[in-house]
Amino acid sequence: MRAVVTGRIRVLRVVGELNFGGTEMRTAELLPRLAAAGVELHLVTLSDTVGPGPLADLVAGHGGTVTAMPLDVRFPARLLRLLGRLRPDVVHADCANFSGVPLALGALRGVPGRVAHFRGDDNSHRNLRRRVYRSIGERLLRIVATDILGVSPSSLTFGFHPGWRDDPRCQVVLNGLDLDRLHRPSPDDLRALIGASAADLVCVTVGRASPEKRRWLLPPILAALRDRGVSAHAVLVGPGDRADDERVRAAAAAAGVGDRVHLLGPREDVGGLLRQADVVVHPSCLEGLPGGVLEPVALGVGTVAADLPGVRFIGERLPGVTIVDVDAAPQVWARAVDEAAAHTASTTAGVAAARFADSVFAIDRAAAIHLEIYRRSASARPGWGPVSRESSRPPVGSGR
Repeated sequence: MRAVVTGRIRVLRVVGELNFGGTEMRTAELLPRLAAAGVELHLVTLSDTVGPGPLADLVAGHGGTVTAMPLDVRFPARLLRLLGRLRPDVVHADCANFSGVPLALGALRGVPGRVAHFRGDDNSHRNLRRRVYRSIGERLLRIVATDILGVSPSSLTFGFHPGWRDDPRCQVVLNGLDLDRLHRPSPDDLRALIGASAADLVCVTVGRASPEKRRWLLPPILAALRDRGVSAHAVLVGPGDRADDERVRAAAAAAGVGDRVHLLGPREDVGGLLRQADVVVHPSCLEGLPGGVLEPVALGVGTVAADLPGVRFIGERLPGVTIVDVDAAPQVWARAVDEAAAHTASTTAGVAAARFADSVFAIDRAAAIHLEIYRRSASARPGWGPVSRESSRPPVGSGR
């Protein structure tokens, strides 16, 4: 007999763009679990195109939609129309302080659940315009948000407000990682792909090309390793940008390591590549709870990262993170790379996986908190009730 679902929850999630970034990957990993529990996810991306990413096909496969809605003068009217057509139970916005805008529009349409999600620390210098923008966004969120989430304590402290602990709507929801995805093999032998010998140290960094990721620090670090007698290669994985890529190549040429810096672009086999690394270097100066640190640590790969609150949060809970000052010289990074590589050599993948599965970063914990928030919001809808089925047919998209 056909399954009857009386308590399906409809969520409209607003993200900046669909790309291989942390927000998108964490959403993709949660989706099968949420869909199995009766959540129907519809995505709005604020870029002018849907873009290459892991979510478009996945969302459609679970009965959702992806709508590109660029930020222009028509944005409010377009979002209001979409809200009226979908009638979601929840609007969930991953847009820092700008989240107040889609949540306010959701409030106008009577959406009961309005969730703001802070993904980064936003602890960089702010000019007057940014301070005013943030102040307006914070005040709007205080009025319209029903839940305010952060991927780490610091993301709420720096992204929302230092006094967030006094606001009952605020809570930390840690990013969960899907270990099954990370353990999928890569079709490539990484050393063969980049021309590295068995004796060479392979340093990998994962992240999109943007100024705060500071990918251009990799070549000077390689040069500092060379000065220490260590032959090394740097592998950069993630969506590129012409200007940022050129800056990396120029830094590599200046350091005399042009043949040892490899830009692979976006890859779907990130876990398989990470498992072939000797060390991961994460020089980013702006993060929330960085997946570029959490993913290799979950695999037992030693990781060097800049001293940020989210990095320290991971390092306090899982071994394998070597922290250096944000403004440290390449020579300091090189010494830290030696320490991190020693961790990799002494750690087995099985031990790392078991340790991670018992940690606060397990993906099922994140899924459970999302479901609790969504169900509480949906219960405000008249006639909403628990899921019931007239057959034992498994739910579509269980992903288990």
